Amino acid sequence: MNIRALILLASLAATPAWARIIVDDDAPEPAAEPGIQAPAPADTNQPAAGSEQDTLSFLNQDQLHGILLSIDQNTGLHWQSPEAHDPIVFKTGQVSQIRLDSRKAAPAAASAERIGLTNGDEFPGNIISLDDKALVLDTWYAGRLSIPRAMLRTIAPVGGAGSAVYEGPAGLDGWTQGRVSPSPGWTFRDGALEGTNYGTIGRDVNLPDMSTVEFDVVLRGNSSFNVGIYADRPDNSGNCYMLRLGADYTELLRFSRVAGTSPLGNAQLQNVLHNSRTHVELRTNKAQKTIWLLLDGKMVKEWSDPSDFIGGGGNIIFACQPGSFVKISNIKVSKWDGKFDESASPDAKTGKDTVQLANADKVTGRLLSIQDGKARFTSDYADLSIPIERIEEVDLANTNTGEAKPLATDVRAYFPEGGSVTMQLNQWDAKGCTGSSPNFGSATFSPDAFTRILFNLQAQQQNQDSDESGMDSGSSDQDARD
Repeated sequence: MNIRALILLASLAATPAWARIIVDDDAPEPAAEPGIQAPAPADTNQPAAGSEQDTLSFLNQDQLHGILLSIDQNTGLHWQSPEAHDPIVFKTGQVSQIRLDSRKAAPAAASAERIGLTNGDEFPGNIISLDDKALVLDTWYAGRLSIPRAMLRTIAPVGGAGSAVYEGPAGLDGWTQGRVSPSPGWTFRDGALEGTNYGTIGRDVNLPDMSTVEFDVVLRGNSSFNVGIYADRPDNSGNCYMLRLGADYTELLRFSRVAGTSPLGNAQLQNVLHNSRTHVELRTNKAQKTIWLLLDGKMVKEWSDPSDFIGGGGNIIFACQPGSFVKISNIKVSKWDGKFDESASPDAKTGKDTVQLANADKVTGRLLSIQDGKARFTSDYADLSIPIERIEEVDLANTNTGEAKPLATDVRAYFPEGGSVTMQLNQWDAKGCTGSSPNFGSATFSPDAFTRILFNLQAQQQNQDSDESGMDSGSSDQDARD
């Protein structure tokens, strides 16, 4: 065993779980400083070096690769490291997340609908029935779940408007960094892409012709960044539309390899991106050659391209400059129905259900039931029986809704096809995962149900808020890297 491995084992035995263990960056760099790749002991049943492993991340940014064996409320988190003969037991109080990369799970059956809940969770599945008390959902990952109607927010078919074609990031896998500097411009940390040096990072997300690209961004000081959409390559701007965003301005540029760069217009932002997290939305109607920018749900600017639509690919790209600090998280790329309804904010109260149909019609009233693939809906002028496949989305009344109270010991687990569930995790092992929530009661999930699990949600949010409140224009480049 090499010296680094011996040091690692000694540190595991002598230090608490939150001490520095090993930092193994996900960035696709040459193996100048590789993580430890020593083979596992023969009796640990570990995969050979080079195969996929899980990643255990701590609140202090440490990471440890290996295999998740089990989680138990009483005994803790059991982890098998390739550098340890016996499993290591951690308390979960300092754990931030586990990426379950050793289990490349895929849905056992296609889900027809996605159910949005009032706490932000989304459950993929197939609707069996809905009445005034509960929705019964058949799922590949937990069998049948009964969800109280008061906890429902939206019902939408998978693949309809609003359906996500990408959600993340969960790491640097699938992202491509442009080779424009000796060191990577972008890293992954705490569920976010962080840019601190000149460089680009991109991903093919199969952007639809009608799309919404949304994400949360934090800028430090006078930093700025670019986001490109419909790029034909993930590693540089090429042919695309590039949005420049700074603390005080925004500008949209048309990038063409043949014709060069053309400005399409700019707008002043009046410090909306200063020292706080901002939600950015780019909505595009490719047929109309029009792009809209919304910040925190408010319309900022509309651009139209007088020439042919330049974007020929499905890539999104982020770019930053030297001396910048850009933090991008909660990226979601989805189909868009081409409609704006700024007044209907998530907090706006409405006493009626709304059904949006595939032909762009919209009906308000009361969703009475769903049974045998048909929705019964009553409105002021008619009672309707609507096949589920004709429904684009149902937004449920929120005047008498409930919401699962967040608890300090909640975890949030993410499904491989998109969506998530927040719950009290009782146990996880190779046989399955048991958890409970006011949203569905108690349930046993398939061991392949999740791609990652987040812990200590409240602590992570408090840390993020604290980090953002401490950002100011006098922060140095070194501060941005710490």
